Amino acid sequence: MQFDLAAGIKLYRAVGCEACGKSGYRGRVAIHELLATDDELKTAVQHKEPVGRIRELACSGGMTTLLQDGIEKVLAGKTDLKQIMGVCSR
Repeated sequence: MQFDLAAGIKLYRAVGCEACGKSGYRGRVAIHELLATDDELKTAVQHKEPVGRIRELACSGGMTTLLQDGIEKVLAGKTDLKQIMGVCSR
């Protein structure tokens, strides 16, 4: 099932069939979070800075979070938001 949103964005929802065992999903799609460190981030970790500060430094250094990667895959039609929120919810 497809939903048309503003600016041509389409979101999909899984619809089951016999081939997928009525789950609406076939195979697996991985979502990834990659953290490349720099000196500022290493220093923050060594000084046991708060998690929020470390996340801020990581994201400003180019880290893509699991949620961000998942949303990219939702927008590409590779999975649906329900699956991503199930994986990324706190």
